[in-house]
Amino acid sequence: MNAYDSPLIGDSAPMQRLRALIARVAPTKVPVLIEGETGTGKELVAASLHRQSRRDGAFVAFNVCALSESMFEDALFGHAKGAFTGAHGETLGFLREANGGTAFLDEISGLPLQQQAKLLRAVETGVVRPIGSARDAMTDFRLVVATNERIEELVDLGRFRADFAHRLCGLVLNVPSLAERVDDVPMLVEHFARRARAGRPLTIDGRAMRRLQERTWTGNVRELKQVVEAALVFCGDVLDEAALDLVLARSMSKEARHAVAPRLVEREHLLKALLDASWDTERVAASLGVHRATVYRRMRRFGIPLPSAGSIHPGPNDGEVRSMVYQ
Repeated sequence: MNAYDSPLIGDSAPMQRLRALIARVAPTKVPVLIEGETGTGKELVAASLHRQSRRDGAFVAFNVCALSESMFEDALFGHAKGAFTGAHGETLGFLREANGGTAFLDEISGLPLQQQAKLLRAVETGVVRPIGSARDAMTDFRLVVATNERIEELVDLGRFRADFAHRLCGLVLNVPSLAERVDDVPMLVEHFARRARAGRPLTIDGRAMRRLQERTWTGNVRELKQVVEAALVFCGDVLDEAALDLVLARSMSKEARHAVAPRLVEREHLLKALLDASWDTERVAASLGVHRATVYRRMRRFGIPLPSAGSIHPGPNDGEVRSMVYQ
């Protein structure tokens, strides 16, 4: 399976809203701006837009920050044969490769102002001038861009052209962070495990799954994927807490562990109280000797969401294991 063919995993309310917006936006030709934290899956959203766009051309994706200023025009607009030393043939450039399809530019916030002006002209006119060519070339591409920064703030800081921002901000899709869709973690873990194990049987211990759901994922879905795939290396047919510990202990530097240790202890203390009380916040408040509103404030501070009905897994004494990958 091509990486761009991967589906958007998750049935949480934020993901259902995102899918509905994609379906609504995809058939248009209007440029789309995808905003979201690092690791949330913005490129998968772009690919999903292309698949539902009814456009027959290619989905061409690239990271603009990977291009030096000197390489920008060649990469996007292409060059004519003999345009410079070593130019033994013509190249189309990304925008002409995406003719009839979608050009996806990741990390658009890193594009220099001068290059923004050149790209804006191509977006508005569909015309590019290959390096070394005496003639313009036409291309019909749909532009989709992504950023983990707010475009409006970049305009205020002078890092982004206002006219280009206006062109991009007509249709904006916000990709939810993993903290906003905790209920999707089991489904994501199953998906990553199935692909990594190539169909081999695997069960996931209930306590391990709770660890994954309760963890604060600053790297979002990308970080979760990396942890799951690494933990599978250390386990047999059961992914348990021991395998997770081997991975998570190495994912944080010694200095970082010391810096977050007090906060983690306080968070774990609160989380244990919530689990022991079956998430009854009134009981937790009584056991801690605080007001119930204080419990909610601490939960927000530590990124502990209340589980939705039916999503609370059995406790550690229930001996639960969950079958996640099937033969």
